[in-house]
Amino acid sequence: MLKVHIEQARPGMVLARAVNNPKKPDHVLLKSGFTLDNEQIKRLNQLRVFSLWIRYPSLDFLDDVLDPQIIDQQQEIYTSLKEQFTETQDLALANIEYSQYVKQTTDLFLRILSTRNKQSIFINELHGASDDIFLHGITVAYLAMLIGIRLESYLIHERPKLPAQLAYNLTQMGVGCLLHDIGKLALPEEMRSFRLTAQDRGDPLWQKHTEAGFEMIQGGIDPSTAQVILNHHQHFDGSGFPPRKENPLLASAPIPLKGKEIHIFCRIASLADRFDGFRYLPDGRKAPSIVALARLKKPGYKKWFDPIIFDAFLETVPPFTPGEQVLLNNGQLAVITELNLKHPCHPTVRPIDLSLVQNQKTKKNNEIDEKDINLSQRADLYITQIDGFDVTDYLY
Repeated sequence: MLKVHIEQARPGMVLARAVNNPKKPDHVLLKSGFTLDNEQIKRLNQLRVFSLWIRYPSLDFLDDVLDPQIIDQQQEIYTSLKEQFTETQDLALANIEYSQYVKQTTDLFLRILSTRNKQSIFINELHGASDDIFLHGITVAYLAMLIGIRLESYLIHERPKLPAQLAYNLTQMGVGCLLHDIGKLALPEEMRSFRLTAQDRGDPLWQKHTEAGFEMIQGGIDPSTAQVILNHHQHFDGSGFPPRKENPLLASAPIPLKGKEIHIFCRIASLADRFDGFRYLPDGRKAPSIVALARLKKPGYKKWFDPIIFDAFLETVPPFTPGEQVLLNNGQLAVITELNLKHPCHPTVRPIDLSLVQNQKTKKNNEIDEKDINLSQRADLYITQIDGFDVTDYLY
């Protein structure tokens, strides 16, 4: 299969993965195996579906990149969240079904564990509006658990009062990530999609969403889950919020937590939250992962995060993922076939020809040179675009 930008979609291309509605990620628009036509391509454009996975000869080995069950489980959780938290609901009196989210998150965590040997990198296939806090919550929960499975010994070390098996169980962290931004529902609608930057730490009212969310769930949920909701904006360098401890120099002025004073679940959630926030541009478009990664690696941001967790995060979120289509500086279209851990921005790629899957043409595979190219061994070649987005300035 091959990931193509919506502008490259042509009649005759066959979907390798189902397409969901960006505004309603739980709703399937087109099923896997559907043959595209002009009418459906036009509809997908109108709905702002930015990319598709299509069938492509010689790339069947990439079918294992996406686990349909994990996607389905995320969509199930999204539906549950949307049904429970409606705009007309009195949040102060909300009867949140935490047990349901615990079960669903447990199932997702167990699925991630069962596929960790082949599905250990972040590939997010749920799309929607940049201000959809439920979609954001699911993305952060999924990414946080992927990071967490790489930190087994660190989690056990950081939670010494618990048996090893319980210390490594990431379900409660996942639930906390799902609900980490529910306090935003108490904010004016125009403030819910605010994106935090290093220069602007946020309106004081916006910062209150962590405490508002904590008050909504207090007493009805596991303490470690509540910690994530309250403290997912605490920074490792002590520059986060909300204030949680007494200032030794001025007792009347509380200060934020710092370093390992912050629960390890919150440290993981903080990084996952910032990454997803940085994937959205000011105009609401979603940028490629490499854009968010390049920002997070800047010293002004990197100091916010636990360095051990940050290293695990970089292993979990590569700048490019197998199956993604890229444009090389020589004008050749190619697909990522293999990652390069030592040189993440220089993976192995394979040249492609979209006419192989356009209008049902059946060229033989030998009509295009499909020999893989290891970009780390080719100083003259590098990636310039992904999904039509220029990434030249973000390569590292």
